[in-house]
Amino acid sequence: MAIAQARPHIRPRLNSRKLAESALFYAGVLLFLLVVLLPIWYIFLTAFAAGDQLFTKPLNYFPQTFGFLDRLQIVFSNLPIAQYLLNTVFLALTSTLIALFLSFLAAYSIARLQFPGANLVLTILLASTMLPGVATVIPLFQMWQTLKLMNTLQGLLILYVSPLLPITVWVLVSFVKQVPVEIEDAAKVDGAGFWSMIWNVVLPTIKPGLAVMFIVNFIAGWNEFFTPLIFARGPASKTITMALSEAQTIGSSNQFYQNWGNMSAVAILVTVPVFIITLLFQRQIIEGITAGAIK
Repeated sequence: MAIAQARPHIRPRLNSRKLAESALFYAGVLLFLLVVLLPIWYIFLTAFAAGDQLFTKPLNYFPQTFGFLDRLQIVFSNLPIAQYLLNTVFLALTSTLIALFLSFLAAYSIARLQFPGANLVLTILLASTMLPGVATVIPLFQMWQTLKLMNTLQGLLILYVSPLLPITVWVLVSFVKQVPVEIEDAAKVDGAGFWSMIWNVVLPTIKPGLAVMFIVNFIAGWNEFFTPLIFARGPASKTITMALSEAQTIGSSNQFYQNWGNMSAVAILVTVPVFIITLLFQRQIIEGITAGAIK
């Protein structure tokens, strides 16, 4: 009887505890969204609002005018945005495909051949990502000048591919190790050659990992700013992110003049494709991350 009488008192306590935990969780989510989305919203506000409305007190959180299309027209008429976009698509897409191809070959060799020093190779690859890019700018700049790779898409492509390789190899090694060796042996018994076995057995099995690394590497290449800033000086090799720094000086001969509206309009132009790609392929990203986490 005492136990039966205690149960009604326990249940309200559990319900109130769950309610408090849920309220705390959603409060944390709301705070996180506020911190993440408020800067993005301010970029949209800057792109749409007039210049004299950006620094008003109190701050206006909604645009009073809509000059976004006018700003885009000004940017497109003063900068070769179409050429910048073509260069960006070429560099991001080509570097992603080359990085996936080379990383898969390296990952399969490390995961399957089990050669001496395989773990050391992985450690060196991981250690190479810890070296800041600024530390290698001067020797790379001198080397690229000697090799006549400055202001060329070929030179930028090499610089785009190299930082993608270490992390991509690390991720693909974990996916290749999850493929049972018996499946490959069965394919060999059925008469499949090496490349046929790779194409028809291994690659379809690790497709989630390839998909997520394709998306992540493409977004990384699309957002790259520091590399083209240093190694691309001519319009033929500049990328869309370079327009961020160029758009803010449009309309003035003063190099210290900053047109935040033009720069924000270009920022939206740079961000929207990445947002759409992430939105369309979010299921593949989640599947690839969860598949890689399961050993």
